[in-house]
Amino acid sequence: AQARADADAQGLTLAGAALGVPGLVDDTGRVRLAPNLSWRDVPVPELLAALPPLTETVEGVPALVVDNEANLAALSELHAGAGPGSFLHLSGEVGIGAGIVLDGALFRGVRGWSGEIGHIPVRPDGPPCRCGGRGCLERYAGQEAILAAAGLAGADLPADTASVRLAQLAEAGEPTARHALHEAGTAIGITVSSVINLLDLDTVVLGGGYAPLAPWIRPPVLAEIERRVLTAAWSPVTVRPATLGATAAAVGAAGSVVRRIIARPAGWLARL
Repeated sequence: AQARADADAQGLTLAGAALGVPGLVDDTGRVRLAPNLSWRDVPVPELLAALPPLTETVEGVPALVVDNEANLAALSELHAGAGPGSFLHLSGEVGIGAGIVLDGALFRGVRGWSGEIGHIPVRPDGPPCRCGGRGCLERYAGQEAILAAAGLAGADLPADTASVRLAQLAEAGEPTARHALHEAGTAIGITVSSVINLLDLDTVVLGGGYAPLAPWIRPPVLAEIERRVLTAAWSPVTVRPATLGATAAAVGAAGSVVRRIIARPAGWLARL
């Protein structure tokens, strides 16, 4: 509603909207499961039905896009200049998601639910996770876990400033913060090594809250990749921060609307 009001104030036409969700989204826009939001079977399009033009369609295509936020972030990275290759985009906030790009196309899986890397176990006997499993990557490298390890548990930092605060502490050489980031990077490296061995990827992109923390997370990630990836000795893997950093999911969401219009412009032009 705020975005609509801002657009109206600037004399802009709202072309559509996109919602990025940290969870499993089916092809109807229903969020089947988002553990970190405690959402299960949430019919997002129905809940937003009172906000026109989100319920309008253009040649049968709905104006509202609902997608996994890590997929949207990966798409933004792809279209921002990552090229038509293959890469794993990690989106790290409270939860951890992954967008998988293979040969220039987002890989969604059979049901569109690929990329739940945050729930791959680092240690099967580790602490319980919100998903119902134990020892998941999120329990070691999610934002809450890193803040707790850095001595900032309960600091009530907004999600968009937590990484900035951690980066400030690490830049200042604060040992607890640096150790927390090193341990998180190690857990990430263990997990992505398995993905690289499985899919033969050559690039890992650190996005979301990981982007500003890349100087401290990247070295242990690379160390684990060099230790665990079978081909690392003669086929090095690149680990780098996302081009768009923490804004990638939002940019990818906007881009998903724009690309729909470009793909089917006649219906959109008829509305103008």
